[in-house]
Amino acid sequence: MIYMKYDKMKKATKIVVTLILVAVLLAVVSSFLWEEREHELKVAVLHIGPIGDSGWTYEGHLGAQAMAEELPFVELSEREEACGPDAPQIMREYAEAGYKVIFCHSYNFGEYIQQVAPNYPDVIFMWGAGVEKKAPNTGIYFARMYEGEFLAGMVAGAMTKTNRIGYAAALPTSEVVRTIDAFAKGVASVNPDAKVYVEWIGEWYNPKKEKETALSLIDRGCDIITHHSDSYAPAQAAEESGVYYISFNSDMRRFAPHAFLTGVVWNWAPIMTDVVKAVREGTWDEYPGQDWWYGLAEGGVELAPFSDLVPEDVREMVEEKKQVIIEGEFEVFPGMTDEELREIYYFEPNVVGELP
Repeated sequence: MIYMKYDKMKKATKIVVTLILVAVLLAVVSSFLWEEREHELKVAVLHIGPIGDSGWTYEGHLGAQAMAEELPFVELSEREEACGPDAPQIMREYAEAGYKVIFCHSYNFGEYIQQVAPNYPDVIFMWGAGVEKKAPNTGIYFARMYEGEFLAGMVAGAMTKTNRIGYAAALPTSEVVRTIDAFAKGVASVNPDAKVYVEWIGEWYNPKKEKETALSLIDRGCDIITHHSDSYAPAQAAEESGVYYISFNSDMRRFAPHAFLTGVVWNWAPIMTDVVKAVREGTWDEYPGQDWWYGLAEGGVELAPFSDLVPEDVREMVEEKKQVIIEGEFEVFPGMTDEELREIYYFEPNVVGELP
């Protein structure tokens, strides 16, 4: 009888201890979940075009997703084709919904940021491809694509047979002019006889016009096609015409498997991640000018892996120059400040084309 009572007491004690442990565990989990809710940071990325463009917007999307994966405290929302007359209202809706960081992922958002940002001083508005601060709570971010363009130009200059290289360019902004000039400088560094022929598309994203412009350049004798535009249409033009192709924005080899040489690729993940971390840690204001402009050294720009069409000696030459740029021992535009780089509006001597 005594043993049975002891056994019951032992079981009861185990139950009590178990209940206490469960209660403690629930309290810890609850505290952890509450802490996560308290520190959750809402981040929005507003895109100018469709993610399916396989170019600018697509890479912006990949960067945003990688940032959110890297930072578990982030609640991410993306909005395609958000740049236009409705942009101010879209930005206001996000700000009023508690989003603390809003990436406006295009130069075209500039006027809308200036209009909306002052009304939401507790929200950070980041201007992709921006050139200046629009308000105290605004910053700018971009990648030094001109570093990758110089390398791509070296490939083109080394591999052209006609000494005519076609460049289908979206719009005559300083950003586009800067990449054309950097590409042309890369061409000239290995082939002083080659020329870069530029024709304007008139839009960032218009696959039909992009392809037509690329075909026009091919008709002029260009045996390598590259571009600064958002779709893969120039790749299709090169593939169908049997000329070489160098992509821009993204690695587009799948659209030109028999023509692809390499490509200059945006990598937005490092910039977006660092900006969001700075906001959460309260150091955003301390970053110089709130101006994130990452190049090859910071991982903001990448050169797509070479295809088998690129000879080994060309690969080695380009890789050597890439390392020199990363180490800070070579500048594409020596002596120019960032402010001057953002205002470039001239063509290198080996560029054939007109600036409006």
